[in-house]
Amino acid sequence: LLHCRGTTRWSGCGLTYRRCQSVNNMKVFVQVFLLCCVAWVGETRFVCHYTTWSRDRPDEGSFQINDIPGNLCSHVVYNFLGVNETYQLGLLQPEYDIDERGLERFAALKEQFPHLKLLVAVGGWAHGGAKFSEMAKFRTRRNQFIGSVMRFLHQYRLDGIELVWLYPGNFDRGGAVEDKDTFLYLVTEMGKLFREEGKLWEVVIQVPVDVSRMAVGYHQEALCEAADFVHMVGYDLRGWWNNFADVHSPLATRPNDLVMESFEHINVGDGVEDWLTNGCPPEKVTLGVALFGRTYLLDDPLDNTIGAVTVGAGDPGPYTNEPGYLGYCEFCHNITGSDWTLKWDDVGLCPYAYSETTWIGYENERSLQEKINYVKRKGFGGIYAFSLDLDDYRGGCGEPFPLTRFLSKNYHDETKIKEWHVFSSTTEKKDTDQSEVKQ
Repeated sequence: LLHCRGTTRWSGCGLTYRRCQSVNNMKVFVQVFLLCCVAWVGETRFVCHYTTWSRDRPDEGSFQINDIPGNLCSHVVYNFLGVNETYQLGLLQPEYDIDERGLERFAALKEQFPHLKLLVAVGGWAHGGAKFSEMAKFRTRRNQFIGSVMRFLHQYRLDGIELVWLYPGNFDRGGAVEDKDTFLYLVTEMGKLFREEGKLWEVVIQVPVDVSRMAVGYHQEALCEAADFVHMVGYDLRGWWNNFADVHSPLATRPNDLVMESFEHINVGDGVEDWLTNGCPPEKVTLGVALFGRTYLLDDPLDNTIGAVTVGAGDPGPYTNEPGYLGYCEFCHNITGSDWTLKWDDVGLCPYAYSETTWIGYENERSLQEKINYVKRKGFGGIYAFSLDLDDYRGGCGEPFPLTRFLSKNYHDETKIKEWHVFSSTTEKKDTDQSEVKQ
């Protein structure tokens, strides 16, 4: 007798606990289960995010739907749609989504890449949390929203939704005290209605690994049970707003974090562990990694270690045009110059670099391999990359999509763990953890 358990061993086939429960006919269940799992064997979840605003960047920075490397990804997520004034799924950029056929062309990726699962993300930083909070407050509004999502998924033949509510329960983001409960209701009811529709649409939630936000807005165990996958944001844990230089996706607590007590547990490892300890199954976890760096202006060019005092954000890049933020495509060539010093955080397992008063913490092949090892060691369900348009997709520093390609190849590799014995890449030239390299 097959028992329904909350495991995503079946989720690659769309057979999570909640879907398993809905199958009353055991003969039908067995047939569907076997058919699905034939398709699922060997599947790994490498999710790539596509941002619609990247199309408007100048010159070589313009990233279009036809630039998406569907051969490298198992899933692609379209960022973003929103919640409208009538508590339904709304378009944030209708001139692109509809007039320029953005959604239609996105859905057509399946014609070129039949293996792809295509999702749409709802929310995001600019969207805020107020509309989510208002929509989720009442069941009638939640039903309106879920119904509009279902019609949308039918219309564009998509495979699911990622809820990017930043952040439930946080007053500074338009939240309310009851958000913690109503977010759970929303995810649970969405899964139930998807199931009743007879579709294997994914319900994905994006959540922080910043422990200061978790208790306020998330019933961790229940949310993980209700969702099919949980995308954990393993980046942006530091930035120029903190007034000290640091990598923004450290895997563990470093000595300098102990000096600043509020940062002792603000790292990927501690944040994810909090979710696991509070009942989130590792098979449902998809860890997010960044294809961008966070930049700073040093107060003193001679004080350039992690924790150095900073006086603001680094200069904006030519494409992203955002202070304190550079896509890999905007700095991968610069840091190979003789005026840059490249370093490695031995504990956080991330690279950083500096030149005069400019300091940047980022990801490269070495740090991404460390995160792949971490994901495999913990038995997580997958990895996601944010975002494709920030990688060196034109190949200005070598092969196009170097970081995306590295993640896809090495995460799909059946080898359990890979050690980085001899390191060489386009972004750092040294073969020990301790040495500093002047090029």
